[in-house]
Amino acid sequence: MTTMTDEMLELVAQRFRLLADPMRLRILHELQAGELSVGSLVERTGASQPNISKHLASLRNQQMVKRRQEGNMAYFSIAAP
Repeated sequence: MTTMTDEMLELVAQRFRLLADPMRLRILHELQAGELSVGSLVERTGASQPNISKHLASLRNQQMVKRRQEGNMAYFSIAAP
């Protein structure tokens, strides 16, 4: 059995806290089909643009999603399989 350090346990706990939010899970579910713009995520989830942007920032900070800029549009996709 592998021993987990306190640091490793904290990283796992952070990931679970991130995924404990239903809207973040919904966003990740929508992104499973592929890259989407913020506007598309707003349409698909029924949430407001500021709310989606806030959750995407949290997911991006934890490297769960990645962002691609094209002109004035931002596209998001799942960062890791």
